Amino acid sequence: MIEYAKDILKEVNKGKIPEKIFLQIHHCFEAIESVGDLTIFDIKQIKGEYQRKYYRLRKAQYRTIFYFEGMHIKVIALEHRSEVYKKWQ
Repeated sequence: MIEYAKDILKEVNKGKIPEKIFLQIHHCFEAIESVGDLTIFDIKQIKGEYQRKYYRLRKAQYRTIFYFEGMHIKVIALEHRSEVYKKWQ
């Protein structure tokens, strides 16, 4: 199951995140969920000392930060590449 943070869905509804990008990313997560292979897309683990493993998915000029909780994919950030990493420094 794919879960998005509430603020991501608000940004999509307001038009701040293009719907086309959101749909492309959602389809990527659906493929990951069905295949279980992270190497089919441009995904890298975020380096750092965190309690869980966070990953980054790159799609055009947008980046998505997510993690796995059991069989669930939890998407916590979806922003333009110039903004998303500011929260992770």
